[in-house]
Amino acid sequence: MSRRFVRHYEVRFGEIDHARVMYYPALFDRMHRGFEDFWAEAANRTYAQVLNGDNLGFPLIHIESDFRKPFRFGESLRMEIDVVRLGTRSITMRFRLGCGDDPEFRAEAKMVLAVIDLESFKPCDLPASYRGYLEAYLAAPEPAVGVA
Repeated sequence: MSRRFVRHYEVRFGEIDHARVMYYPALFDRMHRGFEDFWAEAANRTYAQVLNGDNLGFPLIHIESDFRKPFRFGESLRMEIDVVRLGTRSITMRFRLGCGDDPEFRAEAKMVLAVIDLESFKPCDLPASYRGYLEAYLAAPEPAVGVA
């Protein structure tokens, strides 16, 4: 069974828009903060160590997202992160956001991240050690839709 990164974050006042809900740029910012926190659990390295010590970067090259229900000030946002694809020079991660212990997800995003060497700023192969860290979070394949 694969691991899943799970964290709870309180929805802050500064993340709320005029409609009194968490606005989408704040959701994307929160996902990136979860991505940064992910490395301490997955690789026992801070994101600063990944960037500055290992000279690895993971720029976003594609994103798909769905927003189903808003988050409100003071709610407990539950973020779950897993890996849906490990390529040679890219990673696809899934971010699912719920509220508290409610099993329904209010938002979901799939992000394709390139793997780059920060010194040259060119694509590079995902190092074997990082592949090992991420394989532990590899999600089971999703069933095909409409196939009997």
